[in-house]
Amino acid sequence: MMSKTSDSVLIVPLSPTKPAYVLYSQRFYVLFIFSFLAFNQCLIWLTFSPIARSAEAYYNISEATVDLLLNWGSIIFIPCLPLTYILLNKHHGLRRCVVLLSITDFIAAGVRLIPIVITSPSSPHFTTISLIFLHIGQILNAACGPLVMVPVSQLSCLWFAPHERTRATTVAIFANNFGASIGFLISPFIVSSPNYVPHLLYVHLGLAFIACILALLFFPAEPPSAPSAAAELLIHQATNEHNNNSWKKFLKDIWQCLTTPSFMLISIAGGLLAGTFGVWTSLYDVILKPENYSEQQAGKKILIIN
Repeated sequence: MMSKTSDSVLIVPLSPTKPAYVLYSQRFYVLFIFSFLAFNQCLIWLTFSPIARSAEAYYNISEATVDLLLNWGSIIFIPCLPLTYILLNKHHGLRRCVVLLSITDFIAAGVRLIPIVITSPSSPHFTTISLIFLHIGQILNAACGPLVMVPVSQLSCLWFAPHERTRATTVAIFANNFGASIGFLISPFIVSSPNYVPHLLYVHLGLAFIACILALLFFPAEPPSAPSAAAELLIHQATNEHNNNSWKKFLKDIWQCLTTPSFMLISIAGGLLAGTFGVWTSLYDVILKPENYSEQQAGKKILIIN
């Protein structure tokens, strides 16, 4: 049973022996900010693949280099994953992850514009200088991947009632995928010719700046009171001294996962499906290049697929 107040919802249990839990309207703002950051992360990660031909011409780079700029996402994700897990399980770990995500992605978007500011495409050293900063930017953005994917379930558990968690988790995950879809749709239209590549980078910087400011201005670490028993346990565990030895706990949890057959089956199936689909769709423009599809046509098709 629910009782509504001006800015919160009180969940009153049917049994008098169970505690009452409160839902706060701030949860929607928290979900929006996280989803906005997740959207930006995937949008920035997929900067050059939808405009591969324009990027190759503007920076005078090869198709393999464009592919590497994309592949940094998978390469950097692996070593950053355990670090994200440890950070997330610290006290106020969700806020720490979000703040780190917002700042790092803003820096990643800004770094890629440095070559355009300090030199010009006509310079003989433009390609060499640009590649350094492009790789740094894409690596920083790739490090944000775990910060976008790992905290989703904790966010929904910490802020939402049990009957809302599925929808909250779906929104947060969908936002990241939506970034890829929008990237394939709008990037080729913004970059109608190679000279417009900087315009796209400035758009990404603007979005990252807005998201960063919003996250830094207000992103509460946790609700004033737990919205569910699971959230109450999660808050308690984060402050428990048992979690001080994070690496030991991390290795113990990994071993438990690896020795659980049902978890392994789900992980392998989900990983193969998501990985294959992600790699194939992210290189769609390159794949369709021999068939004489334009970048705009490839973008429209990938939007339908996603």
